[in-house]
Amino acid sequence: MTTSTGSAPGRGKGMPTYLALDVSKSMQQHEELLNETLAKIVNTLYLNPRVSEFVHLSIVTFASEPTVVVRMTELGRMRQMPVLRCGGGTRFGPLFALLRDRIDIDVPLLQDQGYSVVRPVVFLLTDGAPADRPPTAWQDPHRALVDPEWKRHPRVICFGFGDAVEAIVRRMSTVQTYMADPALGDATSALPEAMNGMLSSMVASVQARELRLPNEVAGYRVLPEEYVEE
Repeated sequence: MTTSTGSAPGRGKGMPTYLALDVSKSMQQHEELLNETLAKIVNTLYLNPRVSEFVHLSIVTFASEPTVVVRMTELGRMRQMPVLRCGGGTRFGPLFALLRDRIDIDVPLLQDQGYSVVRPVVFLLTDGAPADRPPTAWQDPHRALVDPEWKRHPRVICFGFGDAVEAIVRRMSTVQTYMADPALGDATSALPEAMNGMLSSMVASVQARELRLPNEVAGYRVLPEEYVEE
């Protein structure tokens, strides 16, 4: 990718970062914890200009339909984090379509501000199986989102817990997959530990000026990469 050819001065690298959070009905039991943990992440980024100068955050929720809760340009102007409400089914197809649309909007905006934009990153958190109909309806929008022929295709890192299906979550990821393991931690801690893992990744990425992922997240198994057999 290249920087904008406009008159904005160079401001170094910027990484468009999307938190895609499942707020379907199955997440209702975690609603208060989800809001508390998310507020802590946003406050950390807001209070650390060095992080927010590189990590340009947008928050997207999804259930029956996706919603852009915080646009990438709004974080620094927010006075209060919106309260998330949970309900509806877990449909991934509309989420992936929305993410592709937002990336096509957000990347030029950052370039116009003088950033050299590195590849976008999507952190996806879910506790359920797809409610798309038919069940495979999410696959075409996902394929379009991660299509290597699309220059802005993001890296996708998934965190699955609860009733999330490991094989499906793994297929949605393009870099790393984290699956909660009851043998490693209780269900109550799975959500905040996942989001703390996301935050750790963002902070570490600032140091390297490129994506860095945690080698371990408390209560989660890190699934190994799959290789094509020779």
